[in-house]
Amino acid sequence: MAILRRSESDRPNIILLYVDQQRADALGAAGNLAISTPNLDRLAAEGVMFTHCSSTTPVCVAARYSLLTGRREGDTGRFANNRPPIEPLHDTIPALLGSAGYYTHSIGKMHFSPPRRHYGLHSREVMQELPHWPQDDDYLTWLIGQGYGHKREIHGVRNLLYAQPQTSPLPQEAHGSWWCGDRMEAFIRANAQRRFFMWTGFIGPHPPYNVPAPWESMYDLADMPFPIQVDRDEETLPLHLRMLRYYGNYENASDDRLRRCVAVYYAACSLIDHQVGRMLDTLEELDILDETLIVFTGDHGELLGDFRACQKMSPYEGSSRVPLIMRWPERLEAGRVRDDLVGCTDILPTFMDAAGVDHPVLEELSGQSLLSADGGGHAKPRDGWVTCYGIGASRWLSLRRPGLKYNYYCDNGMEELYDLATDPTEAHNLVLEGAAGARATANEMRAWLVEWEKQNGFPETCIEDDDFKSFGATEPGRRRNGQFPNWVRYIPEEMQGQLEPPGKGIEEALAREDTFDIEELDLAAFKEFGGSLDGSKWEGLLEKY
Repeated sequence: MAILRRSESDRPNIILLYVDQQRADALGAAGNLAISTPNLDRLAAEGVMFTHCSSTTPVCVAARYSLLTGRREGDTGRFANNRPPIEPLHDTIPALLGSAGYYTHSIGKMHFSPPRRHYGLHSREVMQELPHWPQDDDYLTWLIGQGYGHKREIHGVRNLLYAQPQTSPLPQEAHGSWWCGDRMEAFIRANAQRRFFMWTGFIGPHPPYNVPAPWESMYDLADMPFPIQVDRDEETLPLHLRMLRYYGNYENASDDRLRRCVAVYYAACSLIDHQVGRMLDTLEELDILDETLIVFTGDHGELLGDFRACQKMSPYEGSSRVPLIMRWPERLEAGRVRDDLVGCTDILPTFMDAAGVDHPVLEELSGQSLLSADGGGHAKPRDGWVTCYGIGASRWLSLRRPGLKYNYYCDNGMEELYDLATDPTEAHNLVLEGAAGARATANEMRAWLVEWEKQNGFPETCIEDDDFKSFGATEPGRRRNGQFPNWVRYIPEEMQGQLEPPGKGIEEALAREDTFDIEELDLAAFKEFGGSLDGSKWEGLLEKY
């Protein structure tokens, strides 16, 4: 049972702003001069920014359940976007705060399954990437009511254009990120007189990179940083990374196309930043800004063309490191920058600390409050942080220490060791290059990871004879995105008759794009998945494939 230690008047409101797939470096406050994020920069200037926050598992579901429960993968049963056949029952952030008297509410993407599951939340306004039943998705229901029920790809074209630049066919006021801003403002105004916990999950900047006009033209290609490219033979790259290179259909991508991906991705971040500004204005207007703990973070990053790859699911910096900014003047020093090794398992203890709640579950968790040091940060620094993914042959583990990173891949036993202090782009695998002391360091970090896996992961699938298995794989997986809208199958026939042709949405998405031609993409795979260009100017093109 939760025990309240602080008085009602001393407890802050708590707001968790949770972005999906935003890189740690996609912030002006992180030193990125190419992106505009003035409101998040303000949060950093008025609070604490953590520069070494890493994902537990760089994929949506697993990371979110670690955030929700403060537990690692072995406890939650989630190693990817999977749902365990028997759902483990754990204390959650909203349940604990709710039992302490907070009104708890969520807006946007949670990625819960089933989608209406509450996990202790008093109320929810749901927006998912791929909704099934419209009745289960508040944003989709609202969108249909606004006259956009004919649009199939409400969050952008996935399948063919998943990792390609595109423009949303919706006006900015109907876009999912803007809807989150509207709902945040309405919730805060309605609940300003009581203590609340508000968790907002933005779908952006997760692909598809679809932003509405005028945001899609916010950035010039010439001003965009080019993704990290390293001069290494294909065979020196992990099989897992080679799979992600294939997934993005970037085999023949021009430099302009890759820069355009960065431009629209940054625009998606800036659109979210604008909603953060709207929220701050509302808190200020109601005179409750300084009595509110605000936390901005995300589940994982995005490679965004680094190594000519896309997506998450990788231990590389673009994928594994996430932003973390906190503002609460009572306990956090303005302008402070911390390099503690932190992650989402620290969020639950932080919120319990802020709310003044003691609970037996805190003794079971590995995380610690980010308010435990004066001014913000860990009172007892960690000596290592583990990011991991997958199970069996797909599993990899990554150990981060100050200045160092070691990765082990179970598919073929490949090891990587990077000196992040001198090689932040991860261009030089010290193990492969035979650097002095690299073998001994790798052996020690590998042994540390084996012990960690026994306690926190899935040792029965990837450990044998007190060491990691190698499954002897020799070729990377080959997979394109084959996802199509689900909800269109679950609407009345009269609504189905009003849907635009499937090719129309693709044509609208590419109407402003001139950095590539549609025939540069894998139309054969698109056709195989059941894709259609009917109703577009390319109608009939798939007959060639």
